[in-house]
Amino acid sequence: MSKALGWWVARKALLLTGLIATAMLATGIWRDLPTAGRVHAPPPLNVSPLYPSHMTLLDLPDFAYVINNDVCDSSAVFLVIIVHTHPARSKERDVMRRSMPSEDLEELGMRRVFLLARAEWGDQPQYSKTPQWSIEEENQEHRDIVQGNFKEHYHNLTYKHVMGLQWTARYCPQAKFVFKMDGDIAVDMYQFRDRLRSRYPERQNLILGLMQVEARPVRDVGSKWYVSETDYPEKFYAPFISGWAYAITADAVRAIVEESSKRPYFWIDDVHVTGTLAERAGVKREGLNGLYTVHSDHLHCCLELPGSADHYCDYLAGPSEGDLDLLEKVLRHARDCYLNPCQHRGPNVRVSRTCVRVKRPRPRPLLAKGHGQIKRVYK
Repeated sequence: MSKALGWWVARKALLLTGLIATAMLATGIWRDLPTAGRVHAPPPLNVSPLYPSHMTLLDLPDFAYVINNDVCDSSAVFLVIIVHTHPARSKERDVMRRSMPSEDLEELGMRRVFLLARAEWGDQPQYSKTPQWSIEEENQEHRDIVQGNFKEHYHNLTYKHVMGLQWTARYCPQAKFVFKMDGDIAVDMYQFRDRLRSRYPERQNLILGLMQVEARPVRDVGSKWYVSETDYPEKFYAPFISGWAYAITADAVRAIVEESSKRPYFWIDDVHVTGTLAERAGVKREGLNGLYTVHSDHLHCCLELPGSADHYCDYLAGPSEGDLDLLEKVLRHARDCYLNPCQHRGPNVRVSRTCVRVKRPRPRPLLAKGHGQIKRVYK
């Protein structure tokens, strides 16, 4: 081979080597050459904003969302509704979806999510075991579930309560109000929303609902709601707003969420959240007790008294006591009065004065003596 030919070959080889090296650097292969033949972990993916890592919830350092949805996105939202339901109560959630559809919510500047924990275990006789796949299928259809990774249990209700408030502060910060409610409570959200807009548009640092004053901890060790003096040494609970259904301003939500990380866990959620934490955070509480009923009979009478179809129910919230038919009828009546405005009853024909119903005899209560009364105060 001549010297000229050898020089030309060497030059071409050097140029080819440079091109290969440049390509390897550009594609990142160069970094992997020293460990060729080994198994590599895939590069980290961008974390979804709906599933952030390293979250805490009260004293849970490894809290995470199992299911999450951003129902507020970037739209203008006046009020976001967070509904506590047990995973097994899908029919209850469907009643609410049918009776107050998402189209109504969007038209009125409202959004709604259902708050759940995990319930794959059959250790609560009053609820059926709920496999996770069924919750995921429900969410695929409706996209309105927020589920935490803790266990569904009445002793974990405070986790669920604060999870909901924490979620609204992060994913719906533009909302003026948050409305927290239990899934078995019939609420006329149309009238409640109008009342908030007309009477409380500029109020801040406020919770509105069914005020409970001088409620006592249950000291009977046989009660489901037993609270020891170690857990709560005071004779009375701080004044609190029932977790059945209440409205809270966005700034009060943030204050309570911040305060929640500073206090020991207490499992009766409304006592802790709207009582102890609200008081410590300096959040004001106002009672709207005249707009609530603790008797499901009043809701029946709202539907059954003469002229009921043309009149608003006198109460904006009351218990369905698990009666899905009653829940749906009350919610549908509220929607009918929204679509075709109803009249308010006069003082002499109000439900509280004219409601008379005869109840059929019921079997022995499923729960311990006094539970019904206690439940009205705490849940």
